[in-house]
Amino acid sequence: MGEQIQAQILTAFQERPIAAGKLVLQPSPHTLVGMETNVYVEATEQVFEMVLLDQTVRIVATPTEFELNYGDGTVYGPTSVPGAPLVQDRWGEQTQTSHKYDASGDYQVGATVHFSGAYSVNGGPMIPIDGRAAVSSEAQTLSVWRAETRSVADNCLVNPSGVGC
Repeated sequence: MGEQIQAQILTAFQERPIAAGKLVLQPSPHTLVGMETNVYVEATEQVFEMVLLDQTVRIVATPTEFELNYGDGTVYGPTSVPGAPLVQDRWGEQTQTSHKYDASGDYQVGATVHFSGAYSVNGGPMIPIDGRAAVSSEAQTLSVWRAETRSVADNCLVNPSGVGC
């Protein structure tokens, strides 16, 4: 019965409706070419309880690795680092999970969270599950813009045909 329940537990773990991590982009939905865009994932431990082969089984899914797809062919991870938010006045600073885009355009940014699991049968000790579940979050569109700056002597009231008026 031990091997049979272990196989069913692995299948149940991989088929559970594990909630995807929340992908966050800073800034979003727009950023600038050459600027660091902070990307991170918020994922939490999840618990599932069920009955298998007349046994009460508790499965705990824990996020352990994160993979970020920046949408321009660059992938970061898998890594144990989910990234973290920055306060708004620090947007543009480099972080471990940030990314600089070299060209303007719309990019589909995505993330995959790898969950490791453990289970308990009838309230017994937690036993690691031999296998992982990969759950992808919904991709987000990030528009990367090009910006130009120019110094001007007049404002638009003084020179209505000036740059930026």
